[in-house]
Amino acid sequence: LDEGDIQNMQWMGLLLTVHLLTDPGASLLLQHTLDRLLKRVCPGLRLFHVSERACPVHAQRPAAGRPSHAVTIFLHESYGEERILRVLDFLQCPPWQPYLLPSRDFYSLGAGMPVWGVRPVHYGAEVVRVTLHSTYDNFEDTVRLYETVLQRRVEEQKTGFCWFTLLTEAGFSLQLAIKQLTPGVRVEPCYSAVLQFRVEEIGQLVPLLPNTCSPISASRWHTEDLDGNKILFQVGHRKHALVSVAESLCRVIALNVACTAKMQSSSVFL
Repeated sequence: LDEGDIQNMQWMGLLLTVHLLTDPGASLLLQHTLDRLLKRVCPGLRLFHVSERACPVHAQRPAAGRPSHAVTIFLHESYGEERILRVLDFLQCPPWQPYLLPSRDFYSLGAGMPVWGVRPVHYGAEVVRVTLHSTYDNFEDTVRLYETVLQRRVEEQKTGFCWFTLLTEAGFSLQLAIKQLTPGVRVEPCYSAVLQFRVEEIGQLVPLLPNTCSPISASRWHTEDLDGNKILFQVGHRKHALVSVAESLCRVIALNVACTAKMQSSSVFL
């Protein structure tokens, strides 16, 4: 990508941004870490935005199910194996931690955060893919929900897995994918991650959502999907997209953490 392409990507109104919430004092380091990671793949792409909670959150018990969010970076082998190895080495240094999933190696930034992975590709564009894991029974309704939010149809690769292409530049794509889990496997919502979607108008969208959607600021609304993942809607133009993000996220995440703690104190997960 040349400098003009990078500038265009930097300021265009992305349909999706991923907000991550940290304890006080940790946001700058995490933002710097994520910026360095994406700079190795697609400079200028500001997909991740980090904010701080007002108060620290005690680590939750280890997840009993599959983390709800995963970020996978697909790097082209034709650009050299050394480049792929450098990104893998980056993920093996603090603050990253190994996170093992069946048949795949992932890395984590701590409790409540998405898991991260790097994979080689032999053909096509390089991809940054944000994947939502969906319980088996909710998969079809979850796909329809995000089709409604994004106002586009999914591109299906195989049964139980599909994706939306949200951005395409020369040799690069940004995707939101939905993956169906096997029967009986729970989704463990990542309580420190929220997907934010840019919408031009909220009034017609609200009646179509499966759960209550309510405003938390003049231009931001929140709801959740069928597996309990928090969703933010940013209504309006890009220049207003990051106003009061920390305040809005703190409200959403505080509610999520409180509900999770209450459930864990009264339930035993097998």
